[in-house]
Amino acid sequence: MEIEQLIPHDSYFDNANNPLHLCSDRLTFRHGGVKVTLNKLPYLKSNATGEIFFPPAAVKIIQTEIEHAKSNNKESANINWFGRFNRGKLPIAEGAHFKYSMVEHFFIPGLVRCIPSDGYLTPVYFNQDVLIKFEHSKNCELHRSTPSAGLITTKQGIEVAYGINSAGSVIMWLGDILRLSENEHLYLYSENIDPQYNLHSDFYRNQILGEWLGQNDS
Repeated sequence: MEIEQLIPHDSYFDNANNPLHLCSDRLTFRHGGVKVTLNKLPYLKSNATGEIFFPPAAVKIIQTEIEHAKSNNKESANINWFGRFNRGKLPIAEGAHFKYSMVEHFFIPGLVRCIPSDGYLTPVYFNQDVLIKFEHSKNCELHRSTPSAGLITTKQGIEVAYGINSAGSVIMWLGDILRLSENEHLYLYSENIDPQYNLHSDFYRNQILGEWLGQNDS
């Protein structure tokens, strides 16, 4: 496969508004006279059409590796950066122990708002039962705006938006949950699950795309 232009795609949807998903399957193509093999470098793929898109971070990495290959008179570049993005911690998360993936923060479009990024808009996933505690707690209120998005508000006035993806996992932003008390953190740790790499929900459309959520009175 020959790719003439590496065009950054800064949307979580394709040109027909089909949802895109993070993919790290092995991919080989030629660009600028160099054979490029993506070995665990994330990119975006449409399940509806099979079309592939490259988020800005991927384009920058690919271009850098191609230039490096050319400067060393190499005809190929093997790129594996997945592990690099999951080493260490994001600046905002020092001292916390939540499971999350920096890959999601840097490769899902719309989550990086400044450079360098502190990682505030990083998805953290939980079992769906996590909401039961907040729904019945005396210390906070849970407002369901739609079946897949809502808001947790504590008595201290801290607001934590949440979403539910297509797999039924609850999503919250790392930066939001770090504002909660240590007691709340202990509870959230018990319900925290591994990164799901799937942020599609009303939560994403509201929080990142700015779409209005209709109020659900149920």
